[in-house]
Amino acid sequence: MKSVYILFLSILFLAPICQATHLKGGEIRAEHINGQTYKITVRLYLDAQIGAGATAAQSSVPVCFGDGNTSELQRASSTPLSDNSGILATDYVGTYTYPASGTYQISSTVDNRSTGMLNLENSGSSFVFLWTVINTQLANSTPALPYLSFNAGIRQIFSVDLKPTLADADSISIRLQKLSKPSPGTCGVRMIEHAYKYPNEISNSGTFKILAAEKKLVWQAPEIAGSYLFAMVVDEWRDGIIISQTYREGTIEVTDRPGPTVEVPPYESVENGGPITSTPGTSPEISMSVEAYPVPTQDFLTVKAYSKKRSLIKLQLIDLSGRVIREISSDTPVINMQEELDMRNLSKGVYLIRAANDVESVSKKVVR
Repeated sequence: MKSVYILFLSILFLAPICQATHLKGGEIRAEHINGQTYKITVRLYLDAQIGAGATAAQSSVPVCFGDGNTSELQRASSTPLSDNSGILATDYVGTYTYPASGTYQISSTVDNRSTGMLNLENSGSSFVFLWTVINTQLANSTPALPYLSFNAGIRQIFSVDLKPTLADADSISIRLQKLSKPSPGTCGVRMIEHAYKYPNEISNSGTFKILAAEKKLVWQAPEIAGSYLFAMVVDEWRDGIIISQTYREGTIEVTDRPGPTVEVPPYESVENGGPITSTPGTSPEISMSVEAYPVPTQDFLTVKAYSKKRSLIKLQLIDLSGRVIREISSDTPVINMQEELDMRNLSKGVYLIRAANDVESVSKKVVR
């Protein structure tokens, strides 16, 4: 009887391990068949090594078609990636006919995001939210794009080609963005995951950007080994009008690999670019800078402060009469600091965000 009890406990405690987190990103593609009928493919990047049980159990995914209807798409294929990482590009496929032409957001919320990502702080959610927006007034298929699971080396230039295969003679542009997360509800509205940091924000060095002309993602250069998430939006254009938008999420595994290394350049902000609007550059007159977004805001404001050297950083939210509404300070000397300010109970108007280190202070106007 005792052995049976021990066996039961073993199964109980091992069950979560068998269902270990396994999801490392994905995307949604819509292919036009005829009329208002589309083939919908949800592609997930599943870790079959760490999350073998969960990967095997992921036989379907929920999909919202953007018109109030939902469905479960069944697994159609799994393709092992060629880098021997154990990642499977797994496609879930179905067809759907829209009742009328229009612009629709196709979305899928999938649980069990892989843990241990250096640039995603514990947000309390393990959901990945994928979405694609299509305009069914035009016969169009969204671009077919390369897989998004990569490896990189410490202090080596990471560069990958993102050129798509287009079914139509359209043009595309690609931009990096923060991870998406769903609002509450069956078919959530996409929101920004503020717990996410861009990969080069972890080391506060180097550049992480998309070269628009070459359609390449370039990281110059990773300095800290580990797993990183990144996300992008692919805009498809026809005659100067955006006809589709595809959100894509993937991972980069950074390890210490053999090969030539490079000098890592100063930190450059993904969102604002350049040394003046991000971390201060080499100029001795500039030791501090601050960013705030979105502006204007209705609810929450994300504030990032950067110091040229490690310092105690103080952030203040100030109204135009000079009253300090909120003040936050770092506990230890840091290079950067990020906070989310709740603006919902404040009157509409102009406010100042002031960031200070032990050398100087800088301010930025924001609008509520």
